Amino acid sequence: MEDVVVPLIAITSIFVGLPWLVLHYMTRWRTAATLTREDENLLDELYDLARRLEDRMTTIERIIAADDPNWKKGA
Repeated sequence: MEDVVVPLIAITSIFVGLPWLVLHYMTRWRTAATLTREDENLLDELYDLARRLEDRMTTIERIIAADDPNWKKGA
């Protein structure tokens, strides 16, 4: 009995189990590689925030440069 069961399990796992495992994780990888709508919204919000912060830094640098023209030379 054992002479039949062990090879049957081995052959089944090689020809059914391994391809199923590989295809399962390939499918999971493909679905995980795409951005969801929530991810796109978050990226848009972060881009807007970065742009506003860049504008603020430019304004602050312009104000400081008007106050002290040599302020960047010390940095």
